[in-house]
Amino acid sequence: MTTASNKVKKSGGSWYYRLPFPRKMALWGIIFLIPWLLGFFLFFLTPMIQVVRYSFNEMSIVPRLELNYVGLQNYTQALQIDPNFNRILVNTLGEVLLLTPLVIVFSLLCAILLNGKFKGRAIARAIFFIPIIMATGLLLQRVTSMSAQLAGDTQNARVFGAGFVAELLFQLGIGRQMVSYLLNSVNNIFKVVSLSGIQILIFLSALQSISPALYEVAKIEGATGYETFWKVTVVMVSPMILTCTVYTLADLFLRSDVIDLMYSVAFRRSQFGLSAAMSVVYLIMCVLVIGIISSLVRRVVFYYD
Repeated sequence: MTTASNKVKKSGGSWYYRLPFPRKMALWGIIFLIPWLLGFFLFFLTPMIQVVRYSFNEMSIVPRLELNYVGLQNYTQALQIDPNFNRILVNTLGEVLLLTPLVIVFSLLCAILLNGKFKGRAIARAIFFIPIIMATGLLLQRVTSMSAQLAGDTQNARVFGAGFVAELLFQLGIGRQMVSYLLNSVNNIFKVVSLSGIQILIFLSALQSISPALYEVAKIEGATGYETFWKVTVVMVSPMILTCTVYTLADLFLRSDVIDLMYSVAFRRSQFGLSAAMSVVYLIMCVLVIGIISSLVRRVVFYYD
């Protein structure tokens, strides 16, 4: 039976079996993307076109929707007149560039620790997933305010605060820019932890898919643990580094204060055209930043065939 079925496949019984392996992978990739493509075209494309259209008009919705074409006036007001939009936009970009590498490094290190064999590993993994549950609504605000109060405690700051850490780093000969980056990282530690839950799970799945034979070969060749980490672990999980980078960028952009500003301009000040122009500018910035960073990360990604 097996021989007969093989002869049928070889003789052209099914078009799928005649496809080369790269074509099969591309086909399954398209099938995987079909639900997203359907959702994008059915639910997102039309609103995006409408937002771009509204951004060139002055809108009024009472008693009915009316559009008054004003050209680039809304964009001029958003970028040159509004006192908050540019400031929040720059702060968002700086925060994204600061937090993204921290989240990726923290997630990868936590995933490596949780991937080890020790008692209570399932409980430890659940604990690292708790920040995702905590990072919602009033609970997040409460914990953030508590951490800010602790950071502002002058008695603790003398020993554990940023001034003590900065003085220690300066004595070690670390440059001012690196010290500033490390201090900002310490101040944002709670946000980094709260943003890392999904990435930890992704890295865990990637680490568990690495063949043990690769580590055995590295051990036989005399590679140290440091060399094994950079030449095996990081290389094999590099596709997931790209995935987590894109996910982290999108997540940070969605959490930005720009979203609150656009909502306030539209529904509290009733300037819908201005809010739409801000949305378009913000969308363009998000697409450019994600595209540039993902293209840079993609250059060092290794795909194991």
